[in-house]
Amino acid sequence: MIRLPHWRRVLGLWAAAFAVMSGLELAARDPAFGADLLPASPLPASPYVAPPPPTPPAFGFYDPYRVEVRFGGFLHGVGGNEKGTYDLNPELVLPRLPFYQGRWWSVFVPRPHLGALANLEGRTSAFYAGALWSFPLPYRTFFEIFVDGAIHDGYQNNAPPGHSGLGCPALFHVGGSLGYAITAHWTAMVTFDHLSNGHYIFGVNCAGNIGPTPNPGLNYWGGKIGYSF
Repeated sequence: MIRLPHWRRVLGLWAAAFAVMSGLELAARDPAFGADLLPASPLPASPYVAPPPPTPPAFGFYDPYRVEVRFGGFLHGVGGNEKGTYDLNPELVLPRLPFYQGRWWSVFVPRPHLGALANLEGRTSAFYAGALWSFPLPYRTFFEIFVDGAIHDGYQNNAPPGHSGLGCPALFHVGGSLGYAITAHWTAMVTFDHLSNGHYIFGVNCAGNIGPTPNPGLNYWGGKIGYSF
């Protein structure tokens, strides 16, 4: 082992101490130099905050994005040959289709629905399915319109007394409702339904008719309650 002379070791210790003292003095005079000797501080948090997702429009108690079961009763054939009888009306309304949620024009997106008009006295009964549009109004109220296709078990032609000859096996089912949301789940509404083959508007002519297709139609007035899940 090689040993340095005593005076060389002493000189080396003095040089090391001088270097340390010089570095400390430079750090005190120049903070930037001192900062280079310190551990890096964490970067500040980014000021950007992601915007919240769009909020769906408020519907009060009435929410068209839920499944709804309805049941009602109607005056059947008002003003026609089958007047004076009554119908029961079970109906299933599905949620509004998931398009344009959070946009004001989402009210124009339809809700699929289906139901039946079951006559209690042997007159025409019908099954319908189609599209329904729900429009929220102030004070828990709402308005609906619907356009459907329907099939029935009544007469097409040569109907006996007390029955309507509806001219076609398949019909249009249209109408509207004015409703009130009693709670977050229960609703009540008054409804007008019309069932006909559309001959006067669309010129429909069904096979088996001699001359223009008869279109007496059936009108219904009634009410129903609904429960939303």
